[in-house]
Amino acid sequence: MEYARSGSKLQEVEMPPPQGEGAALSISWPIVKAMSQSLFRGTGIPRGLGLLLRSNTWDMITSKPEWHPEYFEFSDDEQEQVFKEYFDLLKPTIILYDNLKKHYGEYIADGIISTIAIRVQLGFFLMYSYPEDRKDIEQYRQAMANYFSSKAWESTQWVSEDKTEYRMRWTKCAPTMILKAYGLHSYARYACLAHHIAFDCLAPEVIFSVANTIGTGDPYCDYLIRLPLSEDDRKVEDDYADCYKVEGGREAVSHWEEVYKRFGDFRI
Repeated sequence: MEYARSGSKLQEVEMPPPQGEGAALSISWPIVKAMSQSLFRGTGIPRGLGLLLRSNTWDMITSKPEWHPEYFEFSDDEQEQVFKEYFDLLKPTIILYDNLKKHYGEYIADGIISTIAIRVQLGFFLMYSYPEDRKDIEQYRQAMANYFSSKAWESTQWVSEDKTEYRMRWTKCAPTMILKAYGLHSYARYACLAHHIAFDCLAPEVIFSVANTIGTGDPYCDYLIRLPLSEDDRKVEDDYADCYKVEGGREAVSHWEEVYKRFGDFRI
């Protein structure tokens, strides 16, 4: 990891200080809408509504998942607290998945929760502020810092001297690690794939590439954002390497990108 595609030397850099309030630790109406619509398509409205209400009310009392800090390795008490906050946010989703398994079995439950994962993640991405200058690597660095600067994430980052390439190696991602620890492996895998959809549709001026993700069982996520070096330099299948670690992953990415091309949004 010494040189960029352009031949320019890569230099390790610190994440810049965040600007603004960062990522909101809450569930907004667009996220609830995306989750509900995906659930209803898989279960029908009456059953889906019942599962959704039960998972957020009665089962939060009778079947609430327990917090297990021993599932993780924390750098300090502050990081443990941040992970616990994300766990509290994800509890209804964990309960919903358990209820889906009870009603439909694991195979169908995984299919439903996978669709929910992509739509919910895209809903979060639509709330982000993308760089005004889509060809400025430093603006992408700042955008990442604005939303991923808390102790929920840990990364090492590099930027090429000619500012054509930005690489990140994420070794901790609280939401993904929590989902996996509590059995939502399918949700974790598909949520990671949504990054391709967001970049391909909302920031096509750059090439986004991933080979490994924590969601697919790798020890880290290796994200790469780079500027095309010529008119013929475009995203290729190797840039979607992580998608091929997920059954139907590449097809799912293509589907949602086609939805965006047809309608100008993700139907969230």
